[in-house]
Amino acid sequence: MSDLFQQESPLVQIELGEPKGSAPRIEEKPFNGYINLRGRSDNTGFSAGVLKVLGVEAPTEANTVIDAGDNRIYWLGPDEWLIVTPAGQQDQLKSDLLAALKGVFSSVVDNSSGLTMIHVSGENATALLATDCPLDLHPREFKPGQCAQTRLAKAGMIISPLADGSGFEVIIRRSFADYLLLWLQDAAVAFE
Repeated sequence: MSDLFQQESPLVQIELGEPKGSAPRIEEKPFNGYINLRGRSDNTGFSAGVLKVLGVEAPTEANTVIDAGDNRIYWLGPDEWLIVTPAGQQDQLKSDLLAALKGVFSSVVDNSSGLTMIHVSGENATALLATDCPLDLHPREFKPGQCAQTRLAKAGMIISPLADGSGFEVIIRRSFADYLLLWLQDAAVAFE
């Protein structure tokens, strides 16, 4: 039965070529796993369960992101986090979290089929995103290790600066991915 289905990126129909001139590089990072985690960080059972599985506690400082081995944990709210994990590891991560949090008031949901990630990098990455993002994306204000839920071209997203400062990672719903990528490609023409 599994031979009937083939995993496809939500952006499979859009060709992503090399950037022209000083236009930013736009590339999809498909097939990551996305686990939505809910719980109370002040609950010792919750904190201990997350620590046991991920090796770190979920971040409690607003709008921060931390790395935990191959995983990245994004703070989305006082009781909500998004864990991005490498492709194919989401089922095991979900299972491990559910086992570690058994009996603890919490929620673990696999959203992998509903999200994708786009990287926007290069010297004009900030300028491109700033054309229709309400955040101050300047590196003095928005630094690696931070994240935010905002919008770009009217599409909701989670954004975080890349660790090396070369650009941004954008996590977007699958249903908006092609719209946003086409918008980014159109807006990038101004930098060619």
